[in-house]
Amino acid sequence: MLRRGILSLCLLFAGCARTERPVLQDLSRHKDLFGFAIQSVRGVRDGDRLAVQVLIRGSSSILTLDLDFAIGSPTALESGKWQFSLANGLLGGMVSARSVTFLGGQDGPPSIGGTFDLTDGIGSMYRVTLPLTVLQRSFRPATSSQQHR
Repeated sequence: MLRRGILSLCLLFAGCARTERPVLQDLSRHKDLFGFAIQSVRGVRDGDRLAVQVLIRGSSSILTLDLDFAIGSPTALESGKWQFSLANGLLGGMVSARSVTFLGGQDGPPSIGGTFDLTDGIGSMYRVTLPLTVLQRSFRPATSSQQHR
């Protein structure tokens, strides 16, 4: 009786556990893209704007997302574009947000996360799931006056 109760409890906890979504999913060809991982998430906040660049790397491919957010309640993706450098060519298109999570970073750097669909003008090709991530320093090049400080 005790074993049955423990087994039931273990099954309940296993059923409630979050399954980890892959960072990158192929929506058009259903290819397995589990080998892709986030290389970096960098950005800069300027008032109510947030510019973010996400690099996702596979064994021989790099996906770059350039995202511009309007910070508010709720924070929304204003515009986004993607470029996928593959062994056999280059793909690209626009980014739309399915969900966005933003933490303002009043006591530290801001954090961003969400789920984004990558389209090629015809339909959704890929989906990126970005866990809530603290932004690294800006990806924008320093100006000459900043370099001399």
